[in-house]
Amino acid sequence: MFNYKIGIDCIDWQQLFQIYDEVGLVAGYGKKKDHDKICKAFEQSYKVVTAWRNEKLIGAARMLSDGVCYGMIFDVGVLPEYQKLGIGKGLIAELLKENDHLCIHLTSTFGNEGFYRKLGFKRHKTAFAKYPYDSDYLI
Repeated sequence: MFNYKIGIDCIDWQQLFQIYDEVGLVAGYGKKKDHDKICKAFEQSYKVVTAWRNEKLIGAARMLSDGVCYGMIFDVGVLPEYQKLGIGKGLIAELLKENDHLCIHLTSTFGNEGFYRKLGFKRHKTAFAKYPYDSDYLI
């Protein structure tokens, strides 16, 4: 029903922009429709996974990493009409494949904390962040 592809060579960029135009993410560039920055972010990622239903791009996620110690998952986005069908879980599973040696970090969007808990992620006791803008995620 759904299949997953690794890398950016398969990406239909207009379809990817549509996902992030609808769900946001990519440091706010999705809602701002700053497509150049979205392209650059994905091109410079360690691993990119996309979810497809036939020729339609319905979800995407990416990881930044040094490939040795740490990985950070970002921008897990699925078109609203395809949410709650296991696609996000599949995107995460594909990102984690062959990366089980890494300490993986991520920041959940509000309301999705339980989703990541079900996938085995745990809260970090001492995580800190510094953003170049105000964010409801920072306390």
